[in-house]
Amino acid sequence: MGRRWLLMGLPVVLAGLAGCVNVKAPERIVLNGDPPPVDASRVPETTSHADCRDELIRAYQNIQYLERENARLKQRADEYKRERDEARKRLKRYED
Repeated sequence: MGRRWLLMGLPVVLAGLAGCVNVKAPERIVLNGDPPPVDASRVPETTSHADCRDELIRAYQNIQYLERENARLKQRADEYKRERDEARKRLKRYED
């Protein structure tokens, strides 16, 4: 009985697949926009492995600084939002 269903379903599956032969995938899929191209003119010239290591250390230090600054700014933004919400609540109490 199971083989019969399989044999009866096979032509349906093959017919469905035959209709999908002409489907063409897009050449490029863009999710949330493409990142901007890298500006290679700002890449420092290095002559040795030690120079590369020093540049990499500086780059990681810069990244760490930017992450700390981002966290500090996020904390300030959250604080300002809290103050704004409290002010709105006070205003609403006075208006009522």
